[in-house]
Amino acid sequence: MDHPNGTNHGCKPVAPTFVRKDERGLFVEIVNEGPWETIIHGSMAKNAEMGNHYHRECRAYFYLISGRARIAVRHLIDNSMDEVELVAGQGVYLLPFETHVIQYLEDSDFILMKSYRYRNDNPDIYPCKVEP
Repeated sequence: MDHPNGTNHGCKPVAPTFVRKDERGLFVEIVNEGPWETIIHGSMAKNAEMGNHYHRECRAYFYLISGRARIAVRHLIDNSMDEVELVAGQGVYLLPFETHVIQYLEDSDFILMKSYRYRNDNPDIYPCKVEP
C-alpha cells in the first residue's frame, strides 16, 4: 500500500550511503537526501524507551551511532506492523502516520533528523502506543 506521502511503507534498516575508514579516521555519510529541518543527537540507557507517538507531517530518519535498539512501527493507514532491530551504523526512516517506539537494548548513541522542527503552536506529535 502506498503511504500518504507517495512512498511504500516498511520499516527496514538503511546503511550509510558512504563510509571511508583509513589512517586518518572514519568518515560516514549517514544519508544523502531529505528535507531535514532539525538534527538531534542523543544518548539513551539500556532499557530506555522513546516514542509511542506518530506524526502527520514529519518525516524522520533515526540512525544508531553505537549500541543496539529495537524499533516497532504500526502503520496507521492499513494497521500493519513492522519491527526491526538496529545495530550501530544502521538507520531507519519513520514516515507520517507511523506510530513508533524505540527500545534501547544497550546503552546507545543516536542521531535523529526530522523534516519538521518542533513548534509549540503545532508540535505534530500525537500520542499513540505501539501495541501488537
